Amino acid sequence: MDNMKPKLITKQAVVIDLVLTVVFFVWITSILKKHVPWSEAGQTAVTLGAAYCGLCLAGVFWMALNLFRVTLADQMLPKTAGSKDAA
Repeated sequence: MDNMKPKLITKQAVVIDLVLTVVFFVWITSILKKHVPWSEAGQTAVTLGAAYCGLCLAGVFWMALNLFRVTLADQMLPKTAGSKDAA
């Protein structure tokens, strides 16, 4: 009976989450460049500092997307299973 349960995460969903995470990383890194206090060290140091912080934030964004997707799929499962039992 456990084999009949649908998957909560598909390969397509993982690809969509990856694309969204990369877009978020680029966007947040561009915002963080203005807030890095290493301007005298050069543009490379500023970019690396912003990317380092952006990587952590992108990781949190990735986890939040996955948690949201699994929770949404789990919330939708009882509705579809209940309607099949009632019919």
